Amino acid sequence: MEGEKLRIAMINNTREENPSYVVRNKIVAQGLRELGHEVFCESTAYNFDHDDYDVFIFNRFYEGTLIKMIGFLKSIGKTVIYETDDNYEAIDENNPFMKIKDYSVLSSRELIKMADGITVSTPELKAEIYNMFPDIKDKINVIPNALDFSQYKKRKGKNKKLRIGFQGSNIHVQDLLIAIDAIEQLQKEYVFEFYIFGIDDRPFKELNKFCLERKEKWKWMEDFPKLYEKLEKIEYKHIPTCSYEKYRDKLSELNFDIGIAPLTDTRFNRSKSCLKFYEYAAVGTVTLASNVIPYNVEMDKEDLAKNRHDKWVSKLRKLIVDETYRQQRLYAQEAWVNEMRDIKKIAKQWEQVIINIKNKDEKNIIGR
Repeated sequence: MEGEKLRIAMINNTREENPSYVVRNKIVAQGLRELGHEVFCESTAYNFDHDDYDVFIFNRFYEGTLIKMIGFLKSIGKTVIYETDDNYEAIDENNPFMKIKDYSVLSSRELIKMADGITVSTPELKAEIYNMFPDIKDKINVIPNALDFSQYKKRKGKNKKLRIGFQGSNIHVQDLLIAIDAIEQLQKEYVFEFYIFGIDDRPFKELNKFCLERKEKWKWMEDFPKLYEKLEKIEYKHIPTCSYEKYRDKLSELNFDIGIAPLTDTRFNRSKSCLKFYEYAAVGTVTLASNVIPYNVEMDKEDLAKNRHDKWVSKLRKLIVDETYRQQRLYAQEAWVNEMRDIKKIAKQWEQVIINIKNKDEKNIIGR
């Protein structure tokens, strides 16, 4: 209904400023407020008056069942939406979520079955949910991730030496292993700096010792010593993990000329979005990513490398040696991200999807 003012409560499973909360909740809430809607998105606590809101959006997963709460909300005519940006059924062994996979899957399944509508970040994630629950296809809506570009500063540029960077958490150790041999080979041919932003807040020597000595290991802990051994042959600088609140300014400050985004081709990763690509473009860094889903769904083939050593070497070499080409690719990437992934535009998609789900739910209530 055009001109309808929505009253929305976004129920989050975390207070942390992590990417999922910020991108799928916080900036979405702000975008909807700017469109004139009332949105509560501040706390994990259920300490609100349910009469104050018409739409309740539950994010990702929760410890413990929500059947009674959702059942109650639906019984009093409230619209319930399930929002997720990950495929918990396919969590990889190297992912810290593995330790909570059982209850995250249970919670996710409950929400999928009971919600009036579902929002996801990619077509691949929609397909995954549909394959598990074919009777709910019409309930699943794809709304892509977006950024609030006002939160990002363009990097200064003009590095004395070309700077290539990788950013990611510890679950991306396996991904960095895809490209690290190419970095080693190219450092023998060209002068450039290589930065690793993230993985852990501990120095890598200390982290390697921890991984080797720990008896009970996650997959990334098995992979890190392999990476550390390769890093001994490379000149690099490690920038410790920081909070997501500080991350955006830090990414700009690090001033990467080239940002690499290698990604292992797994079922879990295929449901993810191209957030690294968006964020590199937001600060003025050109991206070279793996030629796998999700990157090859949105990025130009010029900016993708197959997950083979020779392909990463040749694609990265071209960006290193040809500054004009590097700038052309950056401008093309910035133009696409600015046009397609601006929260000011994507918030309107959220608005329409929520209104459609709410109106459909109200028709169902009337028809009961």
